[in-house]
Amino acid sequence: MNLKRRNAAVLATTFLAASAVTGIAPSAQAAEQACTYQAAYLPVPEGIESGSVTATGGAGVYAGEVQFPGDDSLEHAVLWTDGRLTDLGPAAGADFDLYVSDVNSAGTVVGHGAKITGVVEGFPNWTWFPVRSRDGKLEQLPVPAGSHDVQTRVVAENGDIYGDGYGADPNYREVYKWPADQPGTVVKPAGFPKGSKVEGVDTDGTVAVTVEDAPRGTWRPYLWKNGTARQLPIPAGAAHAQVTGISNGNVIGDALTADFARSAVVWNKDGRAAALPNGQGTTAINSQGLILGSNKRLVASLWQLTASAGAAPADGVLSTLGDDGSLAGAKARPGASYPRFPAVWRCG
Repeated sequence: MNLKRRNAAVLATTFLAASAVTGIAPSAQAAEQACTYQAAYLPVPEGIESGSVTATGGAGVYAGEVQFPGDDSLEHAVLWTDGRLTDLGPAAGADFDLYVSDVNSAGTVVGHGAKITGVVEGFPNWTWFPVRSRDGKLEQLPVPAGSHDVQTRVVAENGDIYGDGYGADPNYREVYKWPADQPGTVVKPAGFPKGSKVEGVDTDGTVAVTVEDAPRGTWRPYLWKNGTARQLPIPAGAAHAQVTGISNGNVIGDALTADFARSAVVWNKDGRAAALPNGQGTTAINSQGLILGSNKRLVASLWQLTASAGAAPADGVLSTLGDDGSLAGAKARPGASYPRFPAVWRCG
C-alpha cells in the first residue's frame, strides 16, 4: 500500500470497516490445514511495485489491483482470465486510489476510484465514484443527481451492478443499481431498508446487505430480492450483526455483542444462524459452502459451513476464494516478506 492509499484508508475508516476482516495475514500459530495448498503467482504488468487479487469470478477468473513505483502513480485494475493478463489501467478521472470490489465469470470488473474535492487543515477531502470495465479499460458509471461517495460493491452473473452511496441524508447509505439491460443508466431499487450497504449478490439475484443506522449505532443483516427485504435473525447473545457475503443461499457474517466483541456466523438457506467453531470473522464464501475467515487468534482459517476445515495457507495474505476452492490474495516473492504480488493457492 503506498502512502496515498494508506492515508486514504486511515481517514476513511469507520468502525464497521475496521471490524471486518479483509485480507488475512499469516500466523505461526496456524492449525493443521485440511489439505496442502500450493501457491502460484499470476502474471503482472511490467514494473509494478506490488499487487493483490481482491475478487474472483468463475473458474480461472480473478481481478485485483497493482501499484507502480512513485508517489503520483495511480493503481491499475487487473483482470486475469485462465492465466491471461488484462491491464485495465487506472480509474479514469481519479486523483488517487482505486479499489476493485468484484468480478463476474464474464470478466466484468467493478470498483471505485477517489476524486479530491478540497483540502481541510492539510488533509484532502475526497469523494468515491463508481467504475466498471468495458473494452479493456475502466469507465465511470453514472450516479444519481445529488449523490456522493458512491461505491460499487458487486456485479451479478447477468451483469447487473449494485453499490451504495449517500444522497440527501448524510447519516444513511442508499442502494444504487446499474442494470445490465439498460447501459448508461442508474436506478434506486425499491424495498431496501434505509442505511443499506451492499455486501453480496447471489446467482438468483438475492442481494445481501448490512443496514447501518449510524445515529442509533445499530447493524442489522438483511436479504433483498425483487423489491422485498427481510431481516435475518440476530444470533443468540449478539446485539448486532453484519453480513460479509452470500453464495448459493448461504450467508456469512459477523455477530457483535453490545461491547462489539465479534464472532463468525453463517445463516443457512432457511435463515437459521449458527456460529463457526472458534471463528472471529468471515471474509468470503463460495457456492460449495467453503468459508474463509479468521479464528479467535486472528489466524486465517477455513470452514465447510459449520464444520472447521483447518487453517488456511500461512505464506501470504488472503482476500477471497473461488467456486473451484482456490484461495487468492498476495504473496511475497522468495527471500522477502514484502512487497507482495498477486497469487492464487490451490489445494494439491
